[in-house]
Amino acid sequence: MCKDNYILDTDGNKILDLTCPIALGYNHDSRIESRMQEHYDRFLQGRVDCSTVPPEIYSDMLREYVMPIAPRGQNQVHLSDGTITSANETAVCIAFMKYAMQHRRDYTKLVALGFEKGSHGSSIAMLSCSDSAVNAANVPTYDWPTCPLPNMKYPHAQNEKANIAEEERCLAKFEEIIAEQKSVSKDVGAVIIEPITAYENMSATPVFYKKLRALCAREGIPFIVDETRSGYGQSGKLWAHDYWYLN
Repeated sequence: MCKDNYILDTDGNKILDLTCPIALGYNHDSRIESRMQEHYDRFLQGRVDCSTVPPEIYSDMLREYVMPIAPRGQNQVHLSDGTITSANETAVCIAFMKYAMQHRRDYTKLVALGFEKGSHGSSIAMLSCSDSAVNAANVPTYDWPTCPLPNMKYPHAQNEKANIAEEERCLAKFEEIIAEQKSVSKDVGAVIIEPITAYENMSATPVFYKKLRALCAREGIPFIVDETRSGYGQSGKLWAHDYWYLN
């Protein structure tokens, strides 16, 4: 049984379900009560392709409800069909187009770089930049690179030197991969990473992500933060990358 984003198991234990949008779906009162409103038939009863047939008030709805919770510094929204796979594919596609335009490269020869323990969707492209463990069905994928993610030791205070060395090792490997891909004319046109990985809930220090973004900026590579599983307050902040204190 589920209510809001809590589930109740057979022993009566009440559990916070952080993957509710993927698995059970919400039973929030506001959503249930919306069935009595005109918006239900227009937006919730059936999937509406608002990108091609938007209602006349759609731009106002985006401005009023979506943009106030947009990540800092972001002033545009790109629409997909609402799935994790589609959202990330849209982001990678936009990144590829931007990189190809700025660097005058062939769009079809670009690759996306992901990180270990990451999971970005179930399509061929998204499996190609996810951890191999995600591809349980052994779906054929593109030959896209995967970079190691720092394997942190806890508690941080007692392992500070080891963790700094581990992050520097992964950043060096990242630079090495970028150079290798350029040498074979398969530039990295997009980098995608989760603030908290879908597998094993791994995360590095803010220093690592700041340096990673700086390297991407230096190379002119779009830096994609996949918040499909960690966003909307599930980490304690609206967006998990707010813990990086990028600004």
